[in-house]
Amino acid sequence: MGRVYFKKLPLFHLYDSDLTGTQKLLMTLLLVARYDIYDLSCLARMRPEDVAADLTELKRKGYLQGR
Repeated sequence: MGRVYFKKLPLFHLYDSDLTGTQKLLMTLLLVARYDIYDLSCLARMRPEDVAADLTELKRKGYLQGR
């Protein structure tokens, strides 16, 4: 799969107050529909060590901000 899950971000913000709940749900479903169910299940079953390593790498690259 190539770990595309952190590069393909949605074009909207889930907490944007201008969007209704229905709009957020529809946009989230459309985003998820782009992925194969197998890819999504692989992402859900990542080992905690892999998740921690990915988060560290994302923070190093500047995708995530510290508290």
